[in-house]
Amino acid sequence: MRFKNFILGFFIIGLAGSLGHFVYSWSGENTILGYFFPVNESIWEHLKLLFFPTLIFSVFEYFLMKEKPNNYLPAISISLIAGMISIVTIFYTYSGVLGFKIEWFNIAIFYISLLIMLTVKALVLSLDFESRTANYLSLFWIFAMALMFIFFTYNPLDLGIFKEP
Repeated sequence: MRFKNFILGFFIIGLAGSLGHFVYSWSGENTILGYFFPVNESIWEHLKLLFFPTLIFSVFEYFLMKEKPNNYLPAISISLIAGMISIVTIFYTYSGVLGFKIEWFNIAIFYISLLIMLTVKALVLSLDFESRTANYLSLFWIFAMALMFIFFTYNPLDLGIFKEP
């Protein structure tokens, strides 16, 4: 992954994720937009801010690449997992230790996790492996995650990650 793509990804995904936080309320709580943008302040809903902008950025990035890496899908799926796990881990660790939440740090968690995600993506891309199985599994995981975001938006489980903090 070229450094230019890393920086571009950080700014585009960061901006899209930041603006995405407000899209649902700006739309008058449009149900369809709620599938792709947070409908409440739960951690689960805020994972959408990383997932969907990264997905859209990745599609454009791939088609604009001159040399297409063989392991692009695994790099995207593994990095998304790393980014989303980072959000969940950092949020619950710091808020659990302190016993309260700090709003500016909640925002910083998104950007920290974005940096982690892009770093993992660069590392996976540097391995330059080719595996049909990895590509299929990655595509399946990305599609399954998108469906889970859509389904659990209006059908959340009775777990802490789905509840507003």
